[in-house]
Amino acid sequence: MPPLNKQVVIAETRFDNITMTQAVECILQLVQKANVPQHICTGNMDHLALLKQDAEFRAIYSSAALVLADGMPIVWLSKLRPDTANLVERVAGSDLLYELCRASAWTGLKLFFLGGLPGATEAAKKVLEERFPGVQVCGTYCPPKETFDTPEEQAKIAQILKAANPDILLVGLGAPKQEKWIARHKMQLGVPVSIGVGGSFEMAAGMVSRAPRLVQRIGMEWVWRLLQDPKRLYHRYIGRDLPLLMHLVTEAGLLRLGLKKPKPRPLIEEPRPLVTRINMTTAPAEPSEAVVPK
Repeated sequence: MPPLNKQVVIAETRFDNITMTQAVECILQLVQKANVPQHICTGNMDHLALLKQDAEFRAIYSSAALVLADGMPIVWLSKLRPDTANLVERVAGSDLLYELCRASAWTGLKLFFLGGLPGATEAAKKVLEERFPGVQVCGTYCPPKETFDTPEEQAKIAQILKAANPDILLVGLGAPKQEKWIARHKMQLGVPVSIGVGGSFEMAAGMVSRAPRLVQRIGMEWVWRLLQDPKRLYHRYIGRDLPLLMHLVTEAGLLRLGLKKPKPRPLIEEPRPLVTRINMTTAPAEPSEAVVPK
């Protein structure tokens, strides 16, 4: 297994080369030991496309405590490119939600669900409480879309979160809105770790059908989602993400054939400064010590 905290560069974005188990362990360590509130990004092809045109989004990625590879195409690109290390596995945000609930059940870690479609967070909470007895979901809130950006609604969200006092805030507002909101408010809210999870609440609640495991493994989950909601997702997947993927695959192929020279850069970049201060040991199947919530 490769060393923890080593990073792989895809489309000028640094991804942490860790497994799901290691990602959960890192998040638990961040809750315990980080001196200031931290955020984690779960990057997929759509994020890569948005990062190319959004400087604020790029800054948020650059300052993240972790960037996880939430998409099989990103894992494939790491294996195809000859000038970078191979990502060990996909760490999907929708799977991370389940794993954090599992960790909460045996550590007492407090989770808060924010965002999603109306009713999604509460429905997800009920499903996850049944699946992971003992999980600590200390609150849910779905802010009204129409008034979300008003000072009154933002003050209400802050009040709800401070009263709930979570260890981890999971935000389902869609990218890049959720990441930008987290970056702008995390210091004020004081939650140790915040993570954007997109449509994970709807999937957990059964409001949106997730692709079967086989479809996920072969990297066709985006096709499954497109078939479910073509009107909303056509521009994203076909108009924005697919052209970028084809460009990156072509570039990787040219590099592998020696028809293009790679940009000068190390195979694996240096770890992010925050993560190097944390004792990042590989997590066992079950933790040897319980995390003490803040």
